[in-house]
Amino acid sequence: DRRSNFAAESTVQLAPLPSTAAGYDFDGLAAYLQRVKVKFPEMTAATILLEPDTPYDTLVQVMDKVRVLEVSNGGQTAQAELFPDISIGDAPAIDDAKGGSP
Repeated sequence: DRRSNFAAESTVQLAPLPSTAAGYDFDGLAAYLQRVKVKFPEMTAATILLEPDTPYDTLVQVMDKVRVLEVSNGGQTAQAELFPDISIGDAPAIDDAKGGSP
């Protein structure tokens, strides 16, 4: 499958998105993923790595932003596919002794 080969060869790690005063920057995530999709239009796979204390609601909101982009135009809302093939896993532990931050 060409998509599988493309995805295996094209790994993109997201840049950090700082939280806003209102909380997580889901709109910033959507905008960033839209730019990634433009660079990799054939890619459909994404992996979300979770820390152990990630709330379920946060996972659902992130998955929604990763899967589709919602665009409003003149009162109409349309959806565009981003990365619908989502895998979920555990984020690697950060070793504080090596200078990492939680």
